[in-house]
Amino acid sequence: MKYKPYYWWLLKPFIKKYLKKYFDKRTIKSIFKKSKIEYKNLLSKADDIGFDNPMASNIYLSLLFVSFLTANRDNFTKEMLEEMMESLFSNLAFIKRFIRFDLNNEKDMNKLKKRILRNSDWEKKNRDKYPETWDFNFENKHKDGCYYYFTKCPINKFFRDNHIEDLTYIFCDTDYISFKMGKGRLIRDCTLANGDDICDFWIVGDKVENPK
Repeated sequence: MKYKPYYWWLLKPFIKKYLKKYFDKRTIKSIFKKSKIEYKNLLSKADDIGFDNPMASNIYLSLLFVSFLTANRDNFTKEMLEEMMESLFSNLAFIKRFIRFDLNNEKDMNKLKKRILRNSDWEKKNRDKYPETWDFNFENKHKDGCYYYFTKCPINKFFRDNHIEDLTYIFCDTDYISFKMGKGRLIRDCTLANGDDICDFWIVGDKVENPK
């Protein structure tokens, strides 16, 4: 994947704020320097899923986050990576750059469905050129909310290919936090990271008491 500075610029102030909890200025500077080099290295190993892929931000963000651990294992732990990501994805100012929904509102739920369908349309049009991108599958199995699943995830594949699959669950868990910030709830039975055949997404508003 081609390096895009946007994600680095976007995340740096949020990550820096987190690092200040544990490190002095000199150490933080060193962590950022090593992580940026590692981020570019990780991107160079990733399968090309398309520069203009509407889902590309997921892998850009995932590899940026993980670079802080893989480049700084002497003083940055897996537990810190998990804490940092949970902190960022629970930060309203940060998450609003990506999710601006109230999923209890029918209009906003329909907007989410349209976004997912646009992503699916891109995948269908470009699957021959970028076969390693996420694949979208839909079933009308629920009355409430929105349901779809993947049988292919480039993040899961990258982590397995590079022997860091023990970290994948951290990135899967951010799905729950992200939809929660949009006043929604993710109901999930399966993930590829757990060895299942699919990653499923059933998204409902958080006020829906007994989703069907």
